[in-house]
Amino acid sequence: MAADPRALLQKAEKAAAGAGGGFSLFGGRQEKWENAADLYTQAGNAFRVQKQNREAGQAFEKAAAIQRDKLNEPGDMANTLTECFKVYRKDDPQAAVRVLAQAIQHYTASGNFRRAATHQQNLAEVYEVEIGDQKSALQAYDLAAQWFESDNAEALANKLYLKVADLAALEGDYSTAIQKYEAVARSSISSNLMKWSVKDYFLKAGICHLAAADTVATKRALEEYAQLDNTFVGTRENMLLNDLVASVEQGDQEGFAEKLFHFDQLSKLDKWKTTLLLRVKNNIEKEEEDFS
Repeated sequence: MAADPRALLQKAEKAAAGAGGGFSLFGGRQEKWENAADLYTQAGNAFRVQKQNREAGQAFEKAAAIQRDKLNEPGDMANTLTECFKVYRKDDPQAAVRVLAQAIQHYTASGNFRRAATHQQNLAEVYEVEIGDQKSALQAYDLAAQWFESDNAEALANKLYLKVADLAALEGDYSTAIQKYEAVARSSISSNLMKWSVKDYFLKAGICHLAAADTVATKRALEEYAQLDNTFVGTRENMLLNDLVASVEQGDQEGFAEKLFHFDQLSKLDKWKTTLLLRVKNNIEKEEEDFS
């Protein structure tokens, strides 16, 4: 039979009151606090089994507070808070962010940047998915990427820098997006594993240049991409970008749409590209209206 979480919680509270109260003739206060923290953790796990996630999180937080303030065990506190984050995540994402930020602070202070980066990525995902705060998500992903990079985990860092670029572009911050795509492309050119993705990074950077309504910068970027990677010149991605630049300069909406249609037949355009390219097409339409 599963343990009764409320009975465990009562035992934990009684143990904490006993540990903190009065004068202890025979000492043993450390063991009492350890017992209280353990009972709060048991209560949290019992609540978790019953899918009472908020109550589980609250119990874990009490255990973590004892580990930090009474037992001076910051490592145990951080581990407890990461469990706390997991149970809060769906039911109370703001609380999840709050407790995980405390754990991350411990990992950075102790120099464990790989673990800090992993949890910072989790934090970013909560901002993006559960809370819907894209700006905070972008900042959190970028910080996680920097920490992975500082720990020589380049592949993990690049994956998150691409995430930053995607979000920045959707938020209209094209300069940040371009800088991130181009930086990842440069670091990937010499990698046998990653070099096949470079043409897509250049394509996305080029689309951002077009979305920023700057065909001159787009052309300059395409020349630079060809110098960085001479195989890019013959790719469909390069041809598409050159065709789109021509359509934009000519104010040719139909030609723009036709080039995208043909490209999409062989290389499916994902939601991100479709969203950004629609902005470019709308810019053409707006310029036509301004001149009419």
